[in-house]
Amino acid sequence: MVFGKLRDKIKCRKLAELAKERNFGRMLPFLPLLLLVTLGASVSVKDPETLQSEMFPPIHSNCTQSLTDFLLLRQEVQLSKMAAAEEVRTQLMRENLQVLTQVRDALSQVSETLTQRSQVGGNSLVETRRTCDPPFSPVGDSCLLLSLDQKEDWATARQFCVGKGADLARFSDAAGYAAILDYVNKINSQNDMTDVWLGGTDEALEGTWLWVTGELMPRGTPFWGSTDGYDAAPDGGRSQNCAGLYKRDNYYMHDFRCNGAAAPLCQK
Repeated sequence: MVFGKLRDKIKCRKLAELAKERNFGRMLPFLPLLLLVTLGASVSVKDPETLQSEMFPPIHSNCTQSLTDFLLLRQEVQLSKMAAAEEVRTQLMRENLQVLTQVRDALSQVSETLTQRSQVGGNSLVETRRTCDPPFSPVGDSCLLLSLDQKEDWATARQFCVGKGADLARFSDAAGYAAILDYVNKINSQNDMTDVWLGGTDEALEGTWLWVTGELMPRGTPFWGSTDGYDAAPDGGRSQNCAGLYKRDNYYMHDFRCNGAAAPLCQK
């Protein structure tokens, strides 16, 4: 009888195990859903503020202080650079002001000197004009004579001037040239188409233009003219070696044939 009861227990246990296996097999497709339900039940619902605090924790006080210090330091560096640049600019303005002051003082001294010289020069000019014997006329610091009726070649014109104690005219700068032009235009008020000899030549060395005194003649503008508006004089080569004022070019300087005819401009 004992063996009968034991056999019945074993049989019931096997039936129970078989039932469990069958139930597990049936529940296997629903296992993921059961797991989700179980997990959802185990997780408590959290409010938005809690979720935000967990997902975006506040910056540590040390980090905030470091960022503030960095921004302040950067601003301080920028201000230092601006202050340095302003100091440099101020220094440059001081230096420029000092230079301008020196220039102003120098110009004042030059103006005073020129005023004094003009007063002295004015008296000297009056005296010089008084010493110009007719038919010479005072022009600048010299005496000039233009004889429009005397049309000669360059060599003869020079001899004409030498006979009057003078020589063919010359100048060294634009002011002297302008004074001669003013005088020539006044003498030639009738606008006679007569060229005028000057005391310049390159006969000694082609291309090297010298005054009769041996000094170099000025070149370029505003002294030398042009026959065609493009090629500047002197441009006559070896055939034109004597300098004169060309009437058809408003009395700009040109090189002429030395055996041509022009009026002598004498200077002493």
